[in-house]
Amino acid sequence: MRIELDPARQKLVDRVDELTREKIAPRAAQYDRDGKNPVESWRDLWREGFLAAAVPVAHGGLGLDMATYAGVIRTVARGCASTAMTLHMHSTVMRFIDALGDAAQKRKYYAEVVEGGKLFGSWGSEPAVSLSRTLAMETVARRDADGGLTVDGVKHFCTMTHGAAYYMAWCALDGDPNMSRSLQQVLVPADSPGMTSDDRWDTLGMRATYSPSVTFRGVRCAADAALGRPGQALTVGVVEGFALGYAAVYVGVAEGALEFTLDYAKQRVVRPENIAVAQDPAVQIHVGDLQVRLDAAELVLADSAARWEDADMVQRGLLANRAKWVATEAALYVTSKAVQIVGGRGSYRELPIERAFRDVRTATLMPPTMDRMLQGIGQMALGIQGGMFKVGGEPKG
Repeated sequence: MRIELDPARQKLVDRVDELTREKIAPRAAQYDRDGKNPVESWRDLWREGFLAAAVPVAHGGLGLDMATYAGVIRTVARGCASTAMTLHMHSTVMRFIDALGDAAQKRKYYAEVVEGGKLFGSWGSEPAVSLSRTLAMETVARRDADGGLTVDGVKHFCTMTHGAAYYMAWCALDGDPNMSRSLQQVLVPADSPGMTSDDRWDTLGMRATYSPSVTFRGVRCAADAALGRPGQALTVGVVEGFALGYAAVYVGVAEGALEFTLDYAKQRVVRPENIAVAQDPAVQIHVGDLQVRLDAAELVLADSAARWEDADMVQRGLLANRAKWVATEAALYVTSKAVQIVGGRGSYRELPIERAFRDVRTATLMPPTMDRMLQGIGQMALGIQGGMFKVGGEPKG
């Protein structure tokens, strides 16, 4: 099952599927073992134009609508979850630049992606801040006399550290805790003096997203590093796209896991019956269970992506919440049961099913959390106005 696209858009998804099978998937195990950025896979994506998936056509990009974009992300995730996740993080920054940037910023930053293959990371997480409970940054950006900004603070889960050219740091402008009026996203060049990483990244899953903690100490940035007006980032309907992209990643990983399991069951012959595992009625029942759950997640993702362009910010929050919740539940179930169907050999790292299980197990840790998503869905059903994130500094109600 796949998202229904016209021939031109489907051709793009088919091309990234070919690229994933030929080049990205074969590297995934090594990047996972090393816990390093998938640099060669990024370069392949750039050469084929996919680093510019969310760059507008007017600036030389693909300008993909959300339905096509979700198809691209889930397809890459079938071969390498980390490559898909980093592509999604980078692409979301491209959407923020489109929504918040001025003409000069778009010309500058988009050219670096389209012509130079540069990547952009997004750093919002902090040691003392829960993005699902309260969006309240402790990292501070202060205005300088010359119009620039100085950034101080600590970020963790800093995806693509040592791999991207810029990092979009989520900051509280001048220390104001009310994000609705002070959230300032600052595009910090990777070579800026004052940035240091602890380089600690040895995790259960998504190991090739390489996301250690980074400290900013008096990091100076030019005036054009600030994206939009303070607080504007929460009003343009882009932040909600993080969760929809996560859903596409999780569905893609589960699809890859099930595809491997089906092939394994067809080829694995057991004795003394000398028949393929696929002929076992119990296996057939389990596979049917997995297929139906995955079909449901695919349908919700496809529907949410198809309705995205015409939805307002509140509606996008609902579409993203339901897609991520259903995708997470389905992917956790599918990858776990797939390992069981394959059997003891499924625990060997030489098989991709083990990596799929570990990568998806981290899904519940990505904001918004499972409870927060259900709360948002419930609020909408009850007619209560809510957002994907609670905004720090605002009255609680």
